[in-house]
Amino acid sequence: MGTRMEVAQLESRMNTEDYRKLQNLFLDSSGAPRSLSRTEFINLAWSSVNRGSMEDYGLLFDGVVVTQEHQGRIDWPGLCSFLLLELSEKVKNGRAINKPRWKPPRTLTCPHRDPVQKVLYQRGSGQYLAVSKGGTVGLRDGRDMSLLLTRRLQNSTVAPKDLWVTDAALLHNLHKIAVSFTSKEVCFYDILSNQDFSCKYKLQGLKFTPWCLDYWVDASRPDHAVLAIGDIGGQVNALHFTSAQISLFKRLGRRTDSDSADISYSLLSGCGKLIAMLRYLGSLEALVSCSTRPQSSMVIGWKEKESRSLRVTSYFTKMGVWDMDHHAGLGLIATAGVDHQVLLWNPYVTSEAVCALSGHAAPVAAVRFTQTEGQLLSYSKDKVLCLWDVANRLCAHRVAGVFPDIREDPHTLLFVQEERQHVILSFNSLLVLLDTVKEERKTSSHEHPITCVLYNSLFKQVHCCQDFIHLTAESAAYFFFL
Repeated sequence: MGTRMEVAQLESRMNTEDYRKLQNLFLDSSGAPRSLSRTEFINLAWSSVNRGSMEDYGLLFDGVVVTQEHQGRIDWPGLCSFLLLELSEKVKNGRAINKPRWKPPRTLTCPHRDPVQKVLYQRGSGQYLAVSKGGTVGLRDGRDMSLLLTRRLQNSTVAPKDLWVTDAALLHNLHKIAVSFTSKEVCFYDILSNQDFSCKYKLQGLKFTPWCLDYWVDASRPDHAVLAIGDIGGQVNALHFTSAQISLFKRLGRRTDSDSADISYSLLSGCGKLIAMLRYLGSLEALVSCSTRPQSSMVIGWKEKESRSLRVTSYFTKMGVWDMDHHAGLGLIATAGVDHQVLLWNPYVTSEAVCALSGHAAPVAAVRFTQTEGQLLSYSKDKVLCLWDVANRLCAHRVAGVFPDIREDPHTLLFVQEERQHVILSFNSLLVLLDTVKEERKTSSHEHPITCVLYNSLFKQVHCCQDFIHLTAESAAYFFFL
């Protein structure tokens, strides 16, 4: 059975044209206002608007009818009043959310000449790694963001001038990074020693150029991990490790047919275009990819039990998707649309998105959830950063006019580190930090300055008064007693 949350989702999915269609339903053939019964409203609204289900409109009618004088029928003013009341409640709730207070953006000292392809965070050392297109790696202190050292990645397959990094992923349980190159390789570098970054393994012979990487490890079983590789041919290759900490690739040559496989392989195809972003979601046991092809804006490959094949579901948007992120607690996937919209999806529903977050006036380049607060950050190509209250579907904070003015369309990344409350954006070779203002929470109990504070040791209470106060005989006697 439906709930009011589902109705709120229907209202969020409707646009201006949909509401115009609803308004016309409350006019008769002569143009005079009229009211509608429940059956009339459901049938007319569902067939006219062509969005949502008949149950959604039934729930909306039930919510409106309790505010009407004539029970059993609703009119257009009553529906508008109800929607405005819902909106005011959302705004009121939105004011209560935890909004960060960011310091002015700070441009970091950057050793990169090429666009930054990935920003990574090492939890063990508390340091950041930034990898650029030309193979330059910058290591930063996590507290003051100072640059600690710079190294150039080496790949014996290509000359240094031809080196082109497409993406990188941190293998944090192995102290390594996986780096993909346009030479159709994925190299694994050791970062345990910050002085070296030596290449330990190479994955070669890929059919297409790898474009994006993702690495997932099972927190309860660190030997079980997945490395996902998305390429320019619209395919996702996934390597499933079962002894990652013990051997990674080393035992492949010694394994016999009687041994259990240390690595298994799965392929997700059907995306039909360059993979813009991919994730392996351990909570769903699924591979998720996105592309700018509308018919396969998002594709999920579900792992079937006792089978290497994947069950594939596709999700449609008008113009495709640049980026996506997943929140396991909310059970939602957010996508950054080329059509200026941020969509929230239930991964089990392919027909339409749960709701659309509208507020950007340019293609959305990146989205990231804050896992602890349940909020969403989105960045668009017109240099606007929005913080969304996901529960109320509202933009709680907007940052604009403070980012670097770059004439050409910059390659932009959005990285969120929640423990340190850092938001890092890249603009080609530039890195910009948004740091939060650290302040103590204070409780305000008076409208005027406090002039007196007394402690009652008997009741272990603190009593205070302000400079604008009217004392009655009883209250004056009370303070005298204290």
